[in-house]
Amino acid sequence: MVKTITGQMTVGEIAVEVPKSGDIFRAYHIDFVNRGNQSLSDAAFEHDVPIENILYEINNLGTENEDGIDIKYMDETSIVRYIQRRYHEDLKDELPVLEPYVEKMVKEKPEEAELSEVFLNFSDTVLDHTDEEDLNVFPLLESYLDQPSEDKRGALKPKLKKLKNEHKDITEFFVRMREITNDFIPAEGDSGALRLVYMRLEKLEKDSFDHIHLENNILFERIRNKVRA
Repeated sequence: MVKTITGQMTVGEIAVEVPKSGDIFRAYHIDFVNRGNQSLSDAAFEHDVPIENILYEINNLGTENEDGIDIKYMDETSIVRYIQRRYHEDLKDELPVLEPYVEKMVKEKPEEAELSEVFLNFSDTVLDHTDEEDLNVFPLLESYLDQPSEDKRGALKPKLKKLKNEHKDITEFFVRMREITNDFIPAEGDSGALRLVYMRLEKLEKDSFDHIHLENNILFERIRNKVRA
């Protein structure tokens, strides 16, 4: 049974219950990944959006994500595997391919030259971030889940805090990309190649926000509850 979404719920809780609500939040520029503890009522007021509109849209969505999976019923190890397969591997494939297209696009539109620099900084940052997760944090997290200890508990806390702070930096890259590209909206007369780059950047934003939401609002929240216990 689908849980009825209300304005008193936080945007993080709503994105857990209804994963596709993230697309609605992004459209209204509501930060559901780093400010997941903000109530929907407060977020709607802050962004001057009628809350009735948001509630109507969200309450007409299903509870599965775009892959047809309801993440909230997965255990922590399964979520880690899903994140690595669905997001980490895709990033490592997509970013090197997208880079030359972005560089070509800014030659066509020199007034957006900063976009290339922002994209490259994002790419370097997010790849370092995912490597840290894959090589260090996730193995420690899984080891803690398998055999909890005070040493592992103590080691996990600062690592999760650092990752969450890095998530804020990652989302800020997209804030700037949106400012540069007028919300990824091409102008009349822009080429098909430029339109394709905008489309792929917006898809990259969607995947990145969904990725960070899974970590901040589901995986890390569960682990924080365990390490506090």
